Amino acid sequence: MTSDPIASLSPREIEALRDIRYRRMPELRATSEEAAREFVDAVGFCFLFGEKGVEIPTLWAAVCGSRRPVPNDHHDPDIGRVWGWKDTLPSRGAVYYGKLLRSRPTLVSLALLPTFYALSPNYGDPLDYLEDYEAGLLSIEAKRVYEALLEEGAMATSRLRQVAGLSGGGRVARLFDRAVSELQTQMRIVKVGISDANRWGYAYVYDLFLRRFPDLPEQARGISTDQAMETLLLRYLDNVVIQSEAACRRLFRWDDWEWERLLARLDARGLLRRDLRIAGGRGTWLALAHNEALPAPAQPA
Repeated sequence: MTSDPIASLSPREIEALRDIRYRRMPELRATSEEAAREFVDAVGFCFLFGEKGVEIPTLWAAVCGSRRPVPNDHHDPDIGRVWGWKDTLPSRGAVYYGKLLRSRPTLVSLALLPTFYALSPNYGDPLDYLEDYEAGLLSIEAKRVYEALLEEGAMATSRLRQVAGLSGGGRVARLFDRAVSELQTQMRIVKVGISDANRWGYAYVYDLFLRRFPDLPEQARGISTDQAMETLLLRYLDNVVIQSEAACRRLFRWDDWEWERLLARLDARGLLRRDLRIAGGRGTWLALAHNEALPAPAQPA
């Protein structure tokens, strides 16, 4: 007989390991804007407040230094810090912030930004959006928003709506929001600041991604699609400790054939483990092969 080759971990053990990486501990919390930047640099990429069903570090948890849920209270001091730093850090060019993974607000370290850009549909030319539009890969509303910024430069949301011809509420407002999200996900536009030029006294200022990061295409030019996928998946697993393959696929949304090639390459180089499970979990789970905090592979009896 041989022993069961699957090493099982409890959810409690996994969460304890994540507490350290996510800084969900009082002694590890980010207590300043600079510490918040260091956190983003350490994890590479994270969400702002998180999303149900997605396992990923968040700036919120790092600022709180705990697992506490996001309160529905704008006067909460931690909410204030998170909300402020997610504006000031990108405004001074310390991190990238925008709707990226799963079209959710994502912060990315500048060191890892070329890797994300290498997976975008861009070639580094401000006019390459036309190819995607002609191929049906860019909506007409996104094209109008992009061209408004291309022709007139950075502008606040209220002005951008007008110039793009998408002012108004209801369906038109939803189309504008979808266009802005689409362009952020494709790394064509980016938030560059905050404006008080609306009736609420708070609005994002957008500009072309290439104006904000003019050197990025050259930095990304030497990064292949394969290399970029490997880098992002390995960094993600380093952060979350262990995750189901299905959840990884849902987060990055790469094509099935790309996943098969990616996992085969990492397997062949001995960088992945698939012999681990979280108690009660189903399917294949992925973890880094060199994570010393995880149990050693079970050996045949």
